[in-house]
Amino acid sequence: MRGKFINIEGLDGCGKSTQVKLLARWLRSKGCGVLITREPTKGHIGKIIEKFLTGKLKIPVAAEALLFAADRLQHFEDEIKPAVNSGKIVITDRYTPSSIAYQSARGLPVDWVRKINEKAPEPDLTVLIDTPVKVSLVRMNSSRRLDEFDRDLALQKKVRRTYLEISGFYKMKIIDGNRPIGEVQADIRKLVRRCCS
Repeated sequence: MRGKFINIEGLDGCGKSTQVKLLARWLRSKGCGVLITREPTKGHIGKIIEKFLTGKLKIPVAAEALLFAADRLQHFEDEIKPAVNSGKIVITDRYTPSSIAYQSARGLPVDWVRKINEKAPEPDLTVLIDTPVKVSLVRMNSSRRLDEFDRDLALQKKVRRTYLEISGFYKMKIIDGNRPIGEVQADIRKLVRRCCS
């Protein structure tokens, strides 16, 4: 039996991590094998990415975009593809749309970021948890210390706008994340049921 590849997207603070955990728990309770993964990965390229995300390394945005694209291809070949082929449901916290949204918001052309990611296979389902920027910031502020990108309201608004603009191209299912956790999860489960049936 072939598994499924599910991607959960959205602004930091939209509730992605919580929703991924809840979805995995529900799928496991139904007897499904599940692999949770995320980008950037913990692989060799992902470790380099973590350095500039935490401010330990400065590189141009274009170089950052290329590293994310390389990490994604390695991620797919090493983790996602084998798990799906073995019948598991893979849930990833971020994939190609994250690169398009975040890197284009920082000045790169959408078409160029899309082009360098075109070899990354499409998920079976991509869910965008959409929340207003101010809601995401309040949530992040209550759970962790904000970095310079988190605090940049204009940047976060561009990221959200780009996510919504590219949602059709990437066949994203948009869910209103500005609601109780249980309601958001119920909507995600409906989409996953359809995807897996």
